[in-house]
Amino acid sequence: MNKLRTLLCLLLTLLAASCAQMHEDTDDCPVGLYLTFTYDYNLERADLFPDHVGAVTVYIFDEAGRYVGKREEANAGDWRPLASPLYQMHITDLPDGKYQFLVLAGQKSYDEQLTGPGPKFVRTEPALGDPMTALSVRLETSATDAGHEVVNHGQPLDTLWHGMWTEPVEVKSTRPTYQNISLVRDTKKINVVLRELDDPTTMDVRHYDMRIDDHNTQIRWDNSLDESMAVKYTPHAMWETYDRTPATDGSGNPVADATRQTDEGAVGKMAHADFMTSRILIHDNAADDATLSITNNQTGVEVVRVNLPDLLSRLTTWEDAQRYSKQEFLDRGYDYRLDFFLKNDRLAYVYIRISVLGWAVRWQPVEL
Repeated sequence: MNKLRTLLCLLLTLLAASCAQMHEDTDDCPVGLYLTFTYDYNLERADLFPDHVGAVTVYIFDEAGRYVGKREEANAGDWRPLASPLYQMHITDLPDGKYQFLVLAGQKSYDEQLTGPGPKFVRTEPALGDPMTALSVRLETSATDAGHEVVNHGQPLDTLWHGMWTEPVEVKSTRPTYQNISLVRDTKKINVVLRELDDPTTMDVRHYDMRIDDHNTQIRWDNSLDESMAVKYTPHAMWETYDRTPATDGSGNPVADATRQTDEGAVGKMAHADFMTSRILIHDNAADDATLSITNNQTGVEVVRVNLPDLLSRLTTWEDAQRYSKQEFLDRGYDYRLDFFLKNDRLAYVYIRISVLGWAVRWQPVEL
């Protein structure tokens, strides 16, 4: 029996030494902190992290909420660790203790984002010992005579995700610790389409000025917004497409203007514009909500002015309304299309769509 115990102790000692050596070489042994990330806070209710997210930065705070450091990892070229469904961020150099985490993520590393041509989400990072509230994100704007504007230089925003875990997680060097952190996407893509009902051939995207007005460029540590500054967004892309069938007027009659005839008949056009914005909030006071405005710069008529979060939330089904608040629905959605139909410089109706869902909603103003 004593010999058996001696042999068993020897085997355990050798196993521990082997594991220590493996840890030095490959980090394969289950010790330290293993962080995983999910992006299932979307309307698909599926984890899109491997497909959508290309870089993560984890800001680490101790049990009292004091900053102790950060860890970063990003896909680069053919090396794409975050694209694996089994991806884990393995942290082995934290002293024993309890920790909290804030996470910012993007499609590319933060350094790459800062060197890109478009507007940037600039981080204010904490210094050692700072509280969590020291971390914030600011979308770059330019001051103009009319106020602050996101100058996009024809480029979309970098996609921004936020995550947090503020319940202290105990980490020990002698055993593994596992923690998952869920991410929320803050950036929204909004595609606007304009159609003219009376004569679709007259549509010209150059004749329209489009803007979104909001107060959402400053993001606090907990993903709430500092809404003290108004800001204007303009489209980062505008273009036209043509119908495949001859155009008809609002009564269904063929458009007969000979100057726009082809062999098949007059062809209608659609104007398109792509926006990207920071997180959109819906407020108790509708006057505080973001607005989408479209003005005909030939006539000076504002042909569209809508409450943006209210319009987007109209896509909510009965089941969604039971499952989500209006704000959660807006936070889960990220890729919208708004089809506006005009009649003599006035909004007739709009179709609201979201890319991941199989339905659209038609909304029509009370007065035409």
